[in-house]
Amino acid sequence: MTRVELRSLDRAGMVRLFRERLDETEGRALRAFQGLWQDGAASVGELTRLGAAARRRLEEVGTVASLELVLRLPSPDGTTKFLWRLHDGHTIESVLIPDGERLTLCVSSQVGCAMACSFCLTGDLGLKRHLTAAEIALQPMTVGRLLPSGQRLTNLVMMGMGEPLHNLDALTTALDICMDDLALGMSHRRITVSTVGLVPQMAELAARLPVNLAVSLNATTEEQRRLIMPITRKYSLAELLDGCRRFPLQGGKRITFEYVMFDGFNDSLEDAERLLVLLADIPTKVNLIPYNPNPDRALRPPPPERVKAFQHHLVSRGMHCAIRTTRGQEIAAACGQLGKGWQQAAAVG
Repeated sequence: MTRVELRSLDRAGMVRLFRERLDETEGRALRAFQGLWQDGAASVGELTRLGAAARRRLEEVGTVASLELVLRLPSPDGTTKFLWRLHDGHTIESVLIPDGERLTLCVSSQVGCAMACSFCLTGDLGLKRHLTAAEIALQPMTVGRLLPSGQRLTNLVMMGMGEPLHNLDALTTALDICMDDLALGMSHRRITVSTVGLVPQMAELAARLPVNLAVSLNATTEEQRRLIMPITRKYSLAELLDGCRRFPLQGGKRITFEYVMFDGFNDSLEDAERLLVLLADIPTKVNLIPYNPNPDRALRPPPPERVKAFQHHLVSRGMHCAIRTTRGQEIAAACGQLGKGWQQAAAVG
C-alpha cells in the first residue's frame, strides 16, 4: 500500500490516518501532528511525542517531506529570497519581507505558472507541476525555524510562484495547517491569497477558509486586461468584479486589488477614474505597483510623478490606496520577478 505524505495531512486527515490504518487514538494522531509542525521532526523516527512502537508502525504507512535550502539571498533593503529544491529536482522560491514590526513571507504554490501574464517572468516557465500541501506549508515552517531567536513570521501572502487558486485543494489544506494551533498557529487575518481572477475558485476559497483575498487587476477595461492577462478570455473583467462583490467579507475586511502600472498603458487619470467606477460598490483597498523592469520585457514603469497623481486622484475621492514600495528588486525577488533563482544558484554554485 502506498505510503502517505504526513505533512500533506491537516489535523483531521492525520486523525483519520491513525484511526483507519493504525487503529490508534486521536490523541496520538495529534501528538504526531504537533511533532511534525511545532517540533520540526524531519522523520517519523524523530516524532518523540510518540512511543517507539507507534513510530515503527507509522513509518510503515507514512513519509515526511522536507525542503532543501539551495540559496539564501539577501537584498540591501532587508528582503531575503530563499531558493528551495524539491524531491524531484524542481526549484521554487519564497521571499521574506521585513516592514517595521511585520515580517511577511511570500509563498509559492506551484512550480512555474500556467496563467502566462505578459508582465510576469514566472509565467515564462509554464506550469511544471502543482506543489503539495506539504511543500506549501513547509515554506513558512522552515523559514520560521531559520529566523533569529525572538523573531517570528507575522504574515503570509500567497503571491509567490504560481496561481494559488489553480492549486486549490493543496492550498486550502496547507493554509489550514498554517492556521492550526497545533501547527503554525497563524491568524486568518494575517493570511492573504492572491489570484489573477479564477472566479469559481474564489467562491470555493471563501467557502473553505476565512482568509483575505487579493485580486491582480492591472487594467480598467476588458481590452486592456485581455492584452496582458490571458485569463480574461475565460473570465471577463465584469465576471471577475461580480465574483468580488459576492465574496463574503467579515469584520471590516476589504478585498485588495493589486494594480501593476505600466508606462503609457494603464497609468492615466482616465484609468484612475474608471477604477473608481469599477470598484465603487466593493469594499476595496488598492495597491499601486510600479512595474518592476525586466530585461526580457519592453515594458517600463511610469514616472514617479504619474504614479503619485494616479494615487492622489483615487485618495482624494475616498478610495483606500497605497503605492507599494518595491522590495528585493536587486535579487529578482520583486513582484513578477520570481523564477530566476535557479539561474542565480547556478552562478554561485
